[in-house]
Amino acid sequence: MDAQGRSTEDFDAARYAARARRVADLSQRELAELLGLSRATVGRIESGAVRVDIATLASILTVAGLRLAVLDHSGAEVPPIPVDVLRDHAGRRLPSHLDARPPVDEPADRGIDPRRGRPPALAWFEQRDRRQRRRARRGTPADHPTVSGVREEKAAARRRALEAAAAREAVSPTPECQCLDDCFERACLASCTCQCEPGRSIWTRTTS
Repeated sequence: MDAQGRSTEDFDAARYAARARRVADLSQRELAELLGLSRATVGRIESGAVRVDIATLASILTVAGLRLAVLDHSGAEVPPIPVDVLRDHAGRRLPSHLDARPPVDEPADRGIDPRRGRPPALAWFEQRDRRQRRRARRGTPADHPTVSGVREEKAAARRRALEAAAAREAVSPTPECQCLDDCFERACLASCTCQCEPGRSIWTRTTS
């Protein structure tokens, strides 16, 4: 045991397989039938005579309502990388060690039109020295941006813009258009008191 009372033993898949069978109240033969294995294979797994792969162990644990989990040093569960993380134009996942950023979060040092002639960037990332300075200021991001997250952020930004526009309208409503009926044919007449299209008066343009 360590100072926090956690076990420091190596993970023993064989004993966890036996634990799952005990929790589920199954014989080796019954467990084998549920998983499509032979009874001898289950016996070898529990005795440690064979190395069990993660998929098989996860199936054994599931029978007992248990599951595998990855914990950090504090005991908190660490989730896997999301399935829908942003990818490059070839459909490849970006390297896991990089701190990918969404397309709208373009680095300030990219210059003007750095991708001329190429498709728009699907994500951005920084080289190690700049990445380490950013992490020192803001911490290490938990994950790369996800497709669903970028979509949700766009929707949220649109909602915020609409709410801000509604708030401005409530404080200072747009005056009702007072244009004459004839104004809508081409542009504001000189006699129109509204003049909602400055510089586009019918009288200042060459008639056809």
